[in-house]
Amino acid sequence: MRASASAGKVNKTYLALPKIAAALTDARLFQEHGIGLFTYDQRNIEEALPARYFETAAAPPEVEDPEASQLEKEVQQLRAEFAALEQAVRDLKEGLVSSKSPATLEEEVQTYMPERPRTGLQVTDNLPTYVVGNPWVEVLSRRGRGESAIVS
Repeated sequence: MRASASAGKVNKTYLALPKIAAALTDARLFQEHGIGLFTYDQRNIEEALPARYFETAAAPPEVEDPEASQLEKEVQQLRAEFAALEQAVRDLKEGLVSSKSPATLEEEVQTYMPERPRTGLQVTDNLPTYVVGNPWVEVLSRRGRGESAIVS
């Protein structure tokens, strides 16, 4: 009866058994030791025998475990680090929100295109805008000339 070993440490002790197993046990043993009995099946749980109330003995003074105190210190350090990280995240979020505010200075963005010497390419004024200044036009125009030179 290991369950009776907890007498004096807890107020009430119960044992839970399936109804089939409870039918085979002697309830007087449980009653003599003050142990209550719960029975259960697929559908319900019932208190078959109420437990006797015991007064608990005063808890002995706790002996400080050095490993436990070390763990407590580490947990406190981790909590402090976590709080510092949370504060840093809050500060970063505030900085991000303030940097997203609309700019008061309106600057015109200009694309930079270096001037390349154009060899053998004549530009006319009536070209579409996507052709003017397009470096691929020069590359493609050279291809056509190179192929004709090879054929002739």
